[in-house]
Amino acid sequence: MGRNSTTISRRKLYEQVWTELPCPIRAIAALRRGVTKRELVGEIAEKGRKVKPLDSCLMHPPNYVEVQISPVIKNNDMTKEVVWTYLVDRKYEDDHKRLCRLLCGQDEEMPHNSKIWLEAYLHPTRLRREEVQCWRSRADLSMGHLEGVEDRQLQIRSKGDWVCICEAKWSDDIHQNSAFPNVFQFSQLIEHAILLHDRSNNFPERVYITLITPRYYQEQRSVLSKRNYWRKYHDYVASRERLAEDLRMCPLGFLEYDVDKLINRMDVIRFNWVSFEELLGLPDLVDDHTLCNYRTWQEVLREMGREDFFTN
Repeated sequence: MGRNSTTISRRKLYEQVWTELPCPIRAIAALRRGVTKRELVGEIAEKGRKVKPLDSCLMHPPNYVEVQISPVIKNNDMTKEVVWTYLVDRKYEDDHKRLCRLLCGQDEEMPHNSKIWLEAYLHPTRLRREEVQCWRSRADLSMGHLEGVEDRQLQIRSKGDWVCICEAKWSDDIHQNSAFPNVFQFSQLIEHAILLHDRSNNFPERVYITLITPRYYQEQRSVLSKRNYWRKYHDYVASRERLAEDLRMCPLGFLEYDVDKLINRMDVIRFNWVSFEELLGLPDLVDDHTLCNYRTWQEVLREMGREDFFTN
């Protein structure tokens, strides 16, 4: 199959997703009414005026909305944290200061041309071959003094005083590393976060590590809500020695630094945990009897008072 055939197939798939999404939810993927121009990536024009391009302040992988968001919306799968995180990003796309306060637990000076990064890979910490094979780390949401790395698809590094790196979960737990089962996803993310640096090898002074989950798991309301990330989070907050033990577990060679530098950087960490309920202004989303108290995404948008969310 040639390149033109592949492009045509992708367009057909896009058009199918476009037309089958229920209104007003299909606005999450793209604008339906009055559309005069449709593009797979970038921006959509409606009635001769362009809607703000996503890449103006929200950075995400190519075809992110079409591939990761639209199918979930179409199927009303209410347990996918990727859409809940996307809702958070869209809610605060014009109010980064407020989002920063919620995610960091305190105010920070926002960088010029502030952006919110979705599903971005953090700059590698280990030798590149090994990193690609089993050690890459991707943050569900990131903000602060960050910039993209040249010639790398949505990979970020720091470029200033502070960064905020978030791990979002719904009902899933943190996973174990495929090559090193004693290493959990959370400590792997922390390593990448605290070793972020700029082109001149300068490190940020403050690194916020933030968990985003339903309140049910944050408060560990019953046996059903127990998760490894709850245990690891509270272990690390209570004892940096426990964090140091976990950070020392990976045997791979470092790309630029060493384990001593990694351990010394622990002092810059600021842990925080915020719920989807607080971020989105919603009542309890999960309880002992259901993984989500909403049946459709349309109900969620109505509760938020944002049925027109993605048409502005």
